[in-house]
Amino acid sequence: MSYRTIEFSWLPDAQRAWQTFTASRREAARLWNDLVIRHARIRRLHWQWPSVYRWSAWAKGRYPHLHSQSIQQIIAEFCEAVNAITQLRKKGHAEARYPWRLHRYRDVIYTNQGARLRDGYLILPHGQSGRLRIPDGITLPGRLMEVRLCYGRVLVVCEILDEVRFPTGTIGVDLGVNTLIAATNSERAIVISGREAKATVQWRNKKLAGIQAAQAKKQKGSKRWLKLQRRKHKMLDKAKRRIKDICHKATRQVADT
Repeated sequence: MSYRTIEFSWLPDAQRAWQTFTASRREAARLWNDLVIRHARIRRLHWQWPSVYRWSAWAKGRYPHLHSQSIQQIIAEFCEAVNAITQLRKKGHAEARYPWRLHRYRDVIYTNQGARLRDGYLILPHGQSGRLRIPDGITLPGRLMEVRLCYGRVLVVCEILDEVRFPTGTIGVDLGVNTLIAATNSERAIVISGREAKATVQWRNKKLAGIQAAQAKKQKGSKRWLKLQRRKHKMLDKAKRRIKDICHKATRQVADT
């Protein structure tokens, strides 16, 4: 078995849905922030870090805007981060930091026990406001395992059967900046220019510098500052989609050659 992630753009189209999903993302951030604060306190007092089960029992009933499975997933994700940093520090990476940043919003995770598929809709545990229409042209390749609700996009993780693949040869690939991909199988070679990707990165950096310079002249949290913040995120998302599209077309060109 293997897993494949399907991503599509989505934003609520009604005020009630906006309120529901905003409350869920704020509640997820509140849970994460509570874990960050309590982890710092427990480490300062040199107490033993509780298990995921104990944290789940502690969180029961405290976060009404989150499904029970979403609460367990956030707690498990936080505990995995703590364990990973602990192992890094034991190996000598003293610069590794435990989760410390407090968030205003955070992505909400739903398991297949809370999320369902029905007639082209993704049903999340939020009553009538939890219906997400899957865009036309997107087909889920396997069994639904997890849904991650982000701002402006939805990630759906599906479980698929491993395909039996027969070896057809070996390809050597070199990734770069000016030359995005150089690949050969000792008989044929292909070189894909990285000019478009490089230009996109330069465009992103130039736009980002301009927006940050304008934000520095405004009071943080003001209407004009928030307007620039929205413009910045919109620009960064656009650049990310461009880079993703360029890389996808490049790898497809190598595969088809």
